[in-house]
Amino acid sequence: MSKRIPLEPVVEKVGNYYETVHVAAKRARHLYSVDSYTFGKDDKGEEHKKTVIALIEIAQGKVCPKRD
Repeated sequence: MSKRIPLEPVVEKVGNYYETVHVAAKRARHLYSVDSYTFGKDDKGEEHKKTVIALIEIAQGKVCPKRD
């Protein structure tokens, strides 16, 4: 079902833990607003919680924080 994502690679992509949590929470809220079903599917078709999908997307570089 849901798996653990190591945060170190995700934090390296974003810059710091605070911003990582902020970006992941914002993306997870967006995923829930689009589809309120509890689980979503990743690229391989496996079901995960929306927060895990948000972290996977950040680690893959699909989602990044807005820079000024």
